[in-house]
Amino acid sequence: MVASVLIVLLWWLIAHNAGSGWVQLLGDLVFGALLVGVLGPGLVVTRARIRLRSAPGDGVAGLPVSLRVDCSSRVRVRPVAPPGPDMFVGPRSRGGTLEELVVLVPTHRGVHASVTLDVASAAPFALQWWTRRVHLSLPSPLHVAPRCGGAQPPPRRPEDGTGDSVEQPRVEAGFPRGARPYVPGDARRLVHWRSTAHTGRLMVREVEQPAAESVTVTVELPTDPEAAEHVAEGALGSVVHLLQSGAPVLLCTREEAGPVVEPVTDRRSAGRRLARAVAGGVPEGGARA
Repeated sequence: MVASVLIVLLWWLIAHNAGSGWVQLLGDLVFGALLVGVLGPGLVVTRARIRLRSAPGDGVAGLPVSLRVDCSSRVRVRPVAPPGPDMFVGPRSRGGTLEELVVLVPTHRGVHASVTLDVASAAPFALQWWTRRVHLSLPSPLHVAPRCGGAQPPPRRPEDGTGDSVEQPRVEAGFPRGARPYVPGDARRLVHWRSTAHTGRLMVREVEQPAAESVTVTVELPTDPEAAEHVAEGALGSVVHLLQSGAPVLLCTREEAGPVVEPVTDRRSAGRRLARAVAGGVPEGGARA
């Protein structure tokens, strides 16, 4: 960029010293166009105002997360942290703002309180790109859960035989008590079709709940980021498998504030816990309410 400006400036000086009118005019036009093409994008990037409209609170590593933004100028946006593809946002015509989407594709689990974007422009002649880095605070932290890996088999008790299989009883097993209206979260296998047909509304079987002991899943992440990601993926897969089988799960992790031992009831809460988890062991009996 500097070499081009110096060459055209030299030509402009020579043209003005030559005394030919058309050469001077041509030099003025070329120099002016190059000056606008090189310095103009910097003015566009500086004046561009980008604002975050909305953002989700949850995501999964490797899957896209969409943010709604509006920008006063047409610019190219490249997400840096978390990363994402290049996208053009802003009004296509002069004046006004246009709300558009910026897509993030987090590669690892974690919690993000803000996003970092590279805002670039080459307007008006696409001779030179100018870039400015901006940081936008999210309305609520973005929890990026790990990918759901394969479930780890539960450890076998010493008294179990080598050829025996351990069955995990479902919490809905028990003596029937009757039927009740369906509430969100009830398993489909509990639907009582005869009562549903009789009452005209969806009914489920209500059974005596046995006292089921919680299954404790302790997650100790290593210091290596890639290894920690792999461990978190396996932990999430195990927790999801246990929840689908109907077993209550107590998840033990370590966060920035210390060890956390709390129950999880669904995949979203487990993903958030693993997104906040940091490397380190969980001492026995250490808990935070």
